[in-house]
Amino acid sequence: MTTELTAPQWHYVPEEFDAGSLAAIEPLLEDLAQRPLPDPDAIERWLRDESELLSRLGAELARRYVAMTCDTNDADKKGAYLEMEQQVMPRVRVLCDRLDRHFLDCPALGALDQRKFETLIRRRRTQSEIFRPENTELQQREAELQTRQQGIMGGITVEFDGETRTLQQLASYFDNADRNVRESAFRTALAARRAHWDELEEIYDELIGLRTTIARNADFQSYTPYRFLELGRYDYTEQTCRQLHDAIAECVAPAVSRLDEQRRAALGLDSLRPWDLEVDPEGHAPLRPFATQDEVIAICRKLFGAVDPRFAHEFDALVERDLLDLISRPGKAPGGYQYQLEDERVPFIFANGVGLHQDVQTLLHEGGHAFHSLLCRHYDVLAFRDYSIEIAETASMSMELLGLEHLAAVYSEADADRAYRKHLEGVLRTLLWIASIDALQHWVYGNPNHSRDERRTAWLDIRRRFGGAVDWRGFEEAQAMQWIAQTHLFNHAFYYIEYGIAQIFALQVWRNYRDDPATAVAKYREALALGGTRPLPEIVATAGIRFDLTAATLQGLVDDVMAQIVGDD
Repeated sequence: MTTELTAPQWHYVPEEFDAGSLAAIEPLLEDLAQRPLPDPDAIERWLRDESELLSRLGAELARRYVAMTCDTNDADKKGAYLEMEQQVMPRVRVLCDRLDRHFLDCPALGALDQRKFETLIRRRRTQSEIFRPENTELQQREAELQTRQQGIMGGITVEFDGETRTLQQLASYFDNADRNVRESAFRTALAARRAHWDELEEIYDELIGLRTTIARNADFQSYTPYRFLELGRYDYTEQTCRQLHDAIAECVAPAVSRLDEQRRAALGLDSLRPWDLEVDPEGHAPLRPFATQDEVIAICRKLFGAVDPRFAHEFDALVERDLLDLISRPGKAPGGYQYQLEDERVPFIFANGVGLHQDVQTLLHEGGHAFHSLLCRHYDVLAFRDYSIEIAETASMSMELLGLEHLAAVYSEADADRAYRKHLEGVLRTLLWIASIDALQHWVYGNPNHSRDERRTAWLDIRRRFGGAVDWRGFEEAQAMQWIAQTHLFNHAFYYIEYGIAQIFALQVWRNYRDDPATAVAKYREALALGGTRPLPEIVATAGIRFDLTAATLQGLVDDVMAQIVGDD
């Protein structure tokens, strides 16, 4: 049985509509801006029609982005994306601000069901408050710089072990049992990245300046509070983030230091070097569970099905529609993502698999995003399908952990056990990295006129707090530039602490699942199906977990993870 993904019918936007043409777009936006909204029924019809139009536009932008990231060397695909981002979307943003004001100013707004439309009204009010038409040109330049960064990173290849490889493919050597091979791979990757540091820093410097100007145009002194509103962070503050940094330093850093010492001792080393973190400390051969896209699909289908058969059926629907591109190749942008094609209300999954177990975890993660979007596809109002980033990442990180419980269905017992423990170790290490990247962004945008040397010094100070016990002697410059590999800094400013918040939520879902799988999955699906209809705290409560980011909660979760890794009581 496969989940049916029937495309929605069009009631307002013509079937043959050209979503990349302002000549086609503007008359519909103008019609919406002038339509009377005398009563709640008229407003709801208007929202559905607006959603149709914006869904078609969003899908066009998504497809052009997907095409570009799948082949960053294709100038036509890059040009098509930039044409949409730089010529079409700035005008659309200006006209959409008019729609926001038309909606917010209509006399019948108060007669709407306030509970049903609470989150939508709040979001549109925020959008209207921070929108400035003069920022559209700056956002065009921002998109251009982001595209340039992706092209640089997607175009990097190296010669290693007799073949030309992408950086993602080179990562398959980082867990090699031969320490000399690991170090050689590390040095090769470092040299390839170092060749682009100057250009990437130029891009980042300009992005910081652009974003600071955008915020000041909107009457903010700095970019940070502007971006918090733009991201819809209504339920926590800058101070909450700093308190979470403190909690991670207090609860996670000691646990990782303990794991580092155990790893160092098991490997018989005087100190851990940057190339010693992926190798199996007990000397087992690297885990290489697949070689092709079909093979990683088959592995993850079994894991999804073991968590709940509905997930396997939903995944089958994506496979049948060819909505996955999972294997690394030259010219492909780095990283992984799930992007919604809103006209058909289906997700596309992008990844850079090279045969590692980590690639299995990546597909579990992006699969969680995809299931989230499918659970919300029945909403005709686009805003109800547009949920907060924190709950989006809870969906994906929870699925990683739920799938982890069933690795014995696809691996030998021994391989499943070591993959299990390694992933949980990675959860803790990643929390330190998340805190580091978020702390850097708070520093960067709080000090927008900093020099590059000052930024490197700030990063080193941050990593001393969160960095574990790795010995970087001889690679001090590389340590000071670690941050530059994090694409979110360029392409999704401040979108990173959400991973830490979501990990705390996901660890609770996972703990509940080990106690009562059926109830935990039912609550997980129920919470995700709320989409953007309810505030974040209510969605979290529906999932059967607590919205608590304090050290008291985090310590219990870290203790639970450590118990699974090393058998602590």
